[in-house]
Amino acid sequence: MEKVRVKTRYSYDVLIGNDLTEETVSRISGNCKKTVLLWDEAVFSGYVAEIGNALEADGKEVMAISLEGGENAKTIESYSKIMKIMSDFNITRSDAVFGIGGGTVMDLAGFIASTYKRGVALVQLPTTLLAACDASVGGKNALNIGDEKNVVGTFYQPDLVVIDTRFLSALSDEVFSEGCAEIIKMGFLGDKDMIAELEKKSLLKNRGDEDYLVRIIKRCIEIKAAIVETDERDHGPRNILNLGHTLGHAIEAESNYKIHHGQAVAMGMVQMTRIAENKGIADIGTLGRLITLLAEHGLEWRCPYNINVLAGHVERDKKVRGGSLPIIVPEKFGSCVLMKLKIDDIKKWLTE
Repeated sequence: MEKVRVKTRYSYDVLIGNDLTEETVSRISGNCKKTVLLWDEAVFSGYVAEIGNALEADGKEVMAISLEGGENAKTIESYSKIMKIMSDFNITRSDAVFGIGGGTVMDLAGFIASTYKRGVALVQLPTTLLAACDASVGGKNALNIGDEKNVVGTFYQPDLVVIDTRFLSALSDEVFSEGCAEIIKMGFLGDKDMIAELEKKSLLKNRGDEDYLVRIIKRCIEIKAAIVETDERDHGPRNILNLGHTLGHAIEAESNYKIHHGQAVAMGMVQMTRIAENKGIADIGTLGRLITLLAEHGLEWRCPYNINVLAGHVERDKKVRGGSLPIIVPEKFGSCVLMKLKIDDIKKWLTE
């Protein structure tokens, strides 16, 4: 088992390894008497039962609530129903919420834990590679309003994150590839050596190599933790994590979320790198390397939408502050620059 300590205001551990149920339960506070398991119905129910049985064997009452995965989980209606169930179950501030599933379940579980009685313990158990490397770490939690993503949100760090590789190995290649997009993004931001390693040894094609998988996941979490620790509440430096996301979110919205998050981020990175090369910001050849790397990890890099259409979504991005929007622009692998553009200038900057 590997461990990364995330040193935010309330620090916590991220555990990475195989068959970690016993370790997970051993770390739950003895003051916790009841637990709520929020789980994506796409997750193997035997895993949820395993966690629930282990908690019950430790003397805790367990309530399991299944959720439809995807963006439909992150609605005000879903949130309200779960809060009522938790209230009826008499969850107290010493009890805990578990999120079991992909990124949308991580977001919902975090938002619920942060707002129920002003905060209860949160344990995140990501079962997708994308959630393991992104949503489960960092403390961002959110709900959607209509087709607008993450409009209602909180910053609330988990008490524990457990990445059990048993469940990553069971993912389809398509779902696994989405997580590879986030891994490539992390390397693009701050680890050119990891990028070079992924170019030599595709994680998708070597996903059965347990040591390699754990090492790459650990490195991604170390990169993200270092960034989050400097800017926990996303006032500046943490914006760098949005590489590929500003255009990626626009692609998701334009597709009515038929293009999933990881795939959209891959397309967003390509679009932004192409723009950066055309403007002389990124080193020539960066785009070609990125396209090859994404293709080797099973990701479609061609965006089906015109940049003018996407620019309309970008102008309404939730990260707009004081009439400006932070844009993350690649320079080369291992280095990106954060630029702030006036809302009135964004469309011209993206399309000229």
